[in-house]
Amino acid sequence: MNKLIYISFIVAIGGLLSPGLLIAQTIPEQTRAASVWVVCDGRQGSGTVIHAEKGYILTNGHVASNHLNGVASSSCDVAFADPATKLPRYFFTASVVKTVFFEKNNQDFAILRLGQPIGQAALTIPYPSLKTNEFAEVGDKITITGYSGAGDKQLQRSGQIIDFKNGFIETDAEVISGDSGGTLADGHGYLIGVPTRIVTVSNGDGESEIRFEHIDIRALINWLDTLHPDGHDEFIIHADSVRYHQSAAFIDQSDLDCFDLVRSVNSPSVYCMMSDGQRLSFPNDLTYISWFSGFEDVKFVDDEEIREFPLTRNVTFRPGTLVKSASSPKVYVVVDAFGTMRHIVSEERAKELWGENWASLVFDIPDEFFTNYHIGQPIE
Repeated sequence: MNKLIYISFIVAIGGLLSPGLLIAQTIPEQTRAASVWVVCDGRQGSGTVIHAEKGYILTNGHVASNHLNGVASSSCDVAFADPATKLPRYFFTASVVKTVFFEKNNQDFAILRLGQPIGQAALTIPYPSLKTNEFAEVGDKITITGYSGAGDKQLQRSGQIIDFKNGFIETDAEVISGDSGGTLADGHGYLIGVPTRIVTVSNGDGESEIRFEHIDIRALINWLDTLHPDGHDEFIIHADSVRYHQSAAFIDQSDLDCFDLVRSVNSPSVYCMMSDGQRLSFPNDLTYISWFSGFEDVKFVDDEEIREFPLTRNVTFRPGTLVKSASSPKVYVVVDAFGTMRHIVSEERAKELWGENWASLVFDIPDEFFTNYHIGQPIE
């Protein structure tokens, strides 16, 4: 079993510029105007206005707080760009309302709230903002807008979505220094994600792959909804609220990003060996089959090799799977790879979404594994 080397760069602070930087000559006005420069205790990143009336800004957790100790900044500075120069011009104080940096679940969010203006330059209120789109797909066109750590200038790159993996959106457009917390928008100018990190994956033989990863907006919604019911509706505005609240907007992904599937000769447990040096455990065969069609790719390895990879968590059912507790009739749909679920409130809604035979699609979760899951907002 060859262990991959997985290196992740947090890109909030200058000094991590990637080669071949492409600077767009024009930035769509809607996206440009809602993209802001953010500095919290010297950590320079970017952000997006997500609720103009309330003054909420979305950025990364590692921008708004110290990712080493989890301490949030007491105050941040936020600035809107000058339309002509693309440099920060209209400055405000901002407070940290909510923040999380939890690598195990790929959670890296923060919500700021604009405060008082700083200096003489004035920006008209209400502020510009972006609505969110929860239905992005592989192949969709995207733009990244952020503030370069080299000069703090507002820059944009264009590209498309390559894949969805573990709460991240992968694109072929570069993430650069200063982008962290910035704006990943679709072709209609709707917010679909948050530029977060550059990742280099090496196989140890001199071959490597660079990934540009953005937190999926649905991962933010799922996190807010597990804090309290309907939590995300306080902070964001959907481009299509009815469609989101009445459908199963789950984060689909083609695989778990395992570089090996293994089991010990002494135990039937199957593990997903991750490229970041961690391993996940499949709690039962049904969970495994929701991700893989068979066991032919599972390798037998020594216990010592398995123990080299720290156990992170149990794998949950693949997003889009209908599930329920073995001891309860309530049916849920799994909406991300970390076990967030949305309750389907009626049989009529289940029939509309999954057809007359929806009940045959439901899998039982043994009660001892139900605590691996988290309940979010119901599907109305």
